[in-house]
Amino acid sequence: MTQIVIPYAPRYFQEEIHKQLDLHRWGAIVLHRRAGKSVLLINHLIRAAITSEKTSPRFAYVAPFLKQAKQLAWDYFKEFTAPIPNVKYHESELKIDLPNGARIRLYGADNAESLRGIYLDGCVMDEYASIDPQVFTSILRPALSDRKGWAVFSGTPNGRNHFYDTFCHAESNHDQGWYSILLKASDTGIVSQDELDDARKLMTEEEFQREFECSWDSIIGKRIYPEFKRSLHVATHSLLPDPTIPHTVYRGWDNTGLNPAMVVFYLTNTGQARVFKEFGFIDTGIMDAAESVILWCNQNLHPQTKYIDYADPAGKNRDSTKMSPADYIRLKSREMGCEINLINGIQTWKIRREAVANRLIKLVNGEPAFLIDPCCRGLIEGFEGAYAYKEIASLPGQYKEEAVKNRASDLHDSLQYPFTRLFTHMERSRSGELLPLAEQFEDDYDDYYTYSPPETGRSAIGGY
Repeated sequence: MTQIVIPYAPRYFQEEIHKQLDLHRWGAIVLHRRAGKSVLLINHLIRAAITSEKTSPRFAYVAPFLKQAKQLAWDYFKEFTAPIPNVKYHESELKIDLPNGARIRLYGADNAESLRGIYLDGCVMDEYASIDPQVFTSILRPALSDRKGWAVFSGTPNGRNHFYDTFCHAESNHDQGWYSILLKASDTGIVSQDELDDARKLMTEEEFQREFECSWDSIIGKRIYPEFKRSLHVATHSLLPDPTIPHTVYRGWDNTGLNPAMVVFYLTNTGQARVFKEFGFIDTGIMDAAESVILWCNQNLHPQTKYIDYADPAGKNRDSTKMSPADYIRLKSREMGCEINLINGIQTWKIRREAVANRLIKLVNGEPAFLIDPCCRGLIEGFEGAYAYKEIASLPGQYKEEAVKNRASDLHDSLQYPFTRLFTHMERSRSGELLPLAEQFEDDYDDYYTYSPPETGRSAIGGY
């Protein structure tokens, strides 16, 4: 055997993390900025790859974006693998071939399709708070199955989202192959106190707590819905309607691209909106997504349920070679023995946000006018900060009136389209006058405030 020395000297806590990761199949690592998290993970991957005795071992480093993976890790990978003889670098594909037949490749979660069909012996997900959790559950977890590969989830917090859930699961399952660690800047001493004090002067307290003290209660960006309160708007029990009783059920569809999203809700007799199901898809065509929604509704709701569907008005657009997403949904519903006629929501950003925000601040008979089932985790994450205003690149701390595009934004778009038609036109001042929430509308209706949403009947076939 040839001894290979990699130019990496782990800090005291990094050495302990390496040992624990060797003993556990799954790891959740939360480290403050400048703690050397990426370097630790990169070297863990390299050592695992070069010492693997499996046939053609395969390992992956996954960042939220491919460009980010290259900026964060590619130079480090080349630096730390340089002493290995006969190593080969493939710059265009961001992959490294090692002399024992092992391969390490860098991926971006923004192109999840590139991860399909591969097998893995180990993978690292860096900045996991910014990666759609379905990339792991739907793609990477199956890729690790046949060879019983391992995975590490790492990053700094960004609210109590899926990364927080993963960390909590790891903490509760140390005896079932999980390892977890959270280290703040005040714990490690890597960043000097005078440097932390200086940074604190220039950062908001929320930024400092998130980046250096690993606070789960701080988010990146500016919340779009500060009106949302988990204790008020998230139910403590399932909101799924009684399947033995027919209801009028509303569905919102965000049907553009390959990440369609849908929400399903109903109204109580006092007008309370109760959202009980969400659908968020990755790299999925609209017809496959529509089929999943229709099947779930058929299986879980009363056969005589009446459905009213609202969608992105841009979903009616099409190019020279394809039908519009709305046409695809209509075609799929007819194939399944029912009929879906989508009603256009409103595209104007201010109306869309306020249509939901006005529900969040209202009470109906002492209860919130908006209630969400705890199973709708994507929507809840969005309300708590994953759905955020986009920061202006040249003006830190200043934000555009548009959302960061991610899984949360797709789900919230699908919620907003029905809300713009069901609620905005009904909002009135105390004197009974309609509130002037907008002056221009990007839709097909000229007289917006007098518009009443048409109810589209459904065939009894298949529950529609």
